[in-house]
Amino acid sequence: MSAVLASLLDHPVLLGAALIALLWFSISCLVQWGALRAARLAKRAAPPCFRAEGPGPGERVHVAFLGDLQRGVLDVPRALAPALESGGADLLVSSGDFVSHGEGPYYGVLLGAFARAGIKTPTRVVPGNHDLWPRRCKDDRIGGEAFERAFGPRHWSLRAGPVLIVGLDNGADWLIDDQLPWLERTLDEHAGVPWICVCHRPPYELDAPDTPPVRDMVELAALLERRKPLLVVAGHLHEYRDELVNGVRVIVNAHGGDVHGLALQRDDFELLHVRVGPEGTEVEPRPYRRRKDPHTALDQLAVRFWADRRKWWGALLGLPADLLLRLLGRSVPIVKHPVERRIPAREVLVSRRREALETR
Repeated sequence: MSAVLASLLDHPVLLGAALIALLWFSISCLVQWGALRAARLAKRAAPPCFRAEGPGPGERVHVAFLGDLQRGVLDVPRALAPALESGGADLLVSSGDFVSHGEGPYYGVLLGAFARAGIKTPTRVVPGNHDLWPRRCKDDRIGGEAFERAFGPRHWSLRAGPVLIVGLDNGADWLIDDQLPWLERTLDEHAGVPWICVCHRPPYELDAPDTPPVRDMVELAALLERRKPLLVVAGHLHEYRDELVNGVRVIVNAHGGDVHGLALQRDDFELLHVRVGPEGTEVEPRPYRRRKDPHTALDQLAVRFWADRRKWWGALLGLPADLLLRLLGRSVPIVKHPVERRIPAREVLVSRRREALETR
């Protein structure tokens, strides 16, 4: 060994090459560690709060709505648990964009963060575009499968105290009208019960003159105006809004985590508290301090390495350890989705939906 070192010291070019090779192998080990950890994260089961029974019928209810969480998974869940318990919330509802991207490892990061935070409040989720779309791909079937595995159906209804809460999937598939017959039947089954509609994208163009319906939600807007809910709670937009549109109250509650990019110092996150009882409906957005979770940071780093392996330079950096793991039968396949930067045409989405239903 000493002879080899002496030889390398006598030949600076060989020494430099050896150091580069050592550095390359070390980096490749980190990349492959991330891939292995991300593969385990993709199999993580949802904690009990996502399957817990809701509050059921009653005289009053307190629902906390969480807006676009995304990368706020790093520092929101640890603060969310005491916020829900101290506030006495009966139910937590996410209005979508719960994860950063619609792929299994990102869901694993979120599920692990909620499990470590010990959140016990029953939790329901509607899908947002980030929940359904993988990186650089507008195919909601990929994230949709991960969503359903973790949280259940993409649209749902739940009786909570004196109200009916209805969650709709308008996150990415642009086929909201397919859900309207189900919505009509659900409201008929609970005739006379006030209801709250939860969806990711607001049904109206809130910044346009006369606030017209969004082009793929004209029929939903007509239904809302005909069978007026107490509230429509949405996310997606990057600012809080509380608007009355044709008699329909629409609240955009997006500051649940991180919608403005990953910054070193971030402002408080918000929960929208909605209390419904004999005295009426009370709506209160309230800010909370963040609390970072180092385990979640480690999971995020692993998923970052896993995602970067899809790029040519990431695959190159991970090559030495990848070859070694292949020999040992432990390598993690590189997951690549077709690049699809624009939302597909409606005909394509209809075909995908039909294909998904036929394969079930």
